[in-house]
Amino acid sequence: MTHFQEMFIKNLRYFRKLRGLSQLKFSELIDVSPNYLNAVENGKNFPSPELMQRISDRLEILPYQLFLEFPLELHKLLPGEKNAVIHELAQIRQKFIRDIDEIIEKYGQF
Repeated sequence: MTHFQEMFIKNLRYFRKLRGLSQLKFSELIDVSPNYLNAVENGKNFPSPELMQRISDRLEILPYQLFLEFPLELHKLLPGEKNAVIHELAQIRQKFIRDIDEIIEKYGQF
């Protein structure tokens, strides 16, 4: 199993459980058999792009969030920690925008 698949499985389980959904209930929501969902969550099958879209729609997340190394769990942080993370993310975002502006300036528009 690839790291990519491991992240998908970890995040699928995480977001499904965060929403309080059993495999049975979630399989109904995404229109697959409970056995198929179990096989996906155990790394025996990997969903099609269409199924990934249904999964992310039902979990109310963006598809890329199923592949993040670690989902941002702000709800588990203390208020002070949450503010620190939000501040750090804002700084990272600003640096990212500056870097993109520099690339565009150097190489022209995309």
